[in-house]
Amino acid sequence: MALAAISACAESSSRIPEAHGDPPTSTAPGVAVVELFTSEGCSSCPPADAVLERIASEPRTEGGLVVPLAFHVDYWDGLGWPDPFSSPVCTERQRRYAGTFGESGVYTPQMVVGGVDRFVGSDPVRAEESVRRALARPSVVTVAIRVDRSAPDALTVHYDVRGRVPDRALLLVAVVQRSASVKVGAGENAGRTLRHTSIVRALSVAPLRGSSGERVVRTPWGPQRDDNDVVALVQRDDSDAMTILGVTTAAIP
Repeated sequence: MALAAISACAESSSRIPEAHGDPPTSTAPGVAVVELFTSEGCSSCPPADAVLERIASEPRTEGGLVVPLAFHVDYWDGLGWPDPFSSPVCTERQRRYAGTFGESGVYTPQMVVGGVDRFVGSDPVRAEESVRRALARPSVVTVAIRVDRSAPDALTVHYDVRGRVPDRALLLVAVVQRSASVKVGAGENAGRTLRHTSIVRALSVAPLRGSSGERVVRTPWGPQRDDNDVVALVQRDDSDAMTILGVTTAAIP
């Protein structure tokens, strides 16, 4: 099954750094990819959006990389307010998780950390505990990317993956809008102005083929926007576990 995703900003260089020596060891910093499945049509989602914003902005002393991603699902769109950021691809990703977790359905707000820990996304205590646990686990894969503007509506993401990659793995590439505010005109949140962070606007998920290559990601806007970043992550492609093994972020040049 194909998927894709993107998030947060980080340093971008003109070349992908060359990897030398052994694969990542137990001293490699941990990573915490925090995925929130949300909708502007859901009255329970704004508190979860606030939790994700806090995670994205909170300074940390334990090291490691925290990457928040907001996936706006589309199954609320026919219930009074069509979320302008919603996408069936985001819903597809949540349903893939539901199948892996053995759940019969999907709901909002749901948070998934590291591809393995899921809970109600408006629970700040559970979210913080889960992030800390994820950061405490050493990464087993490193990911490096270089982003080029290849067309008015497309980005080419060159990737290099090193480490202990399983035989079945996914490479997820996402374009992420850093923030947005929307005044909702109808539905459960009518009249409210909602704030969002790390909004996944374009996704490309496919099996990882080889340690290096490139992926083209179509965007819903021209490349002139300067408030978007690219996220690339490697995830186990397994019916029993979708553990995220490594992640990186880069600004769009």
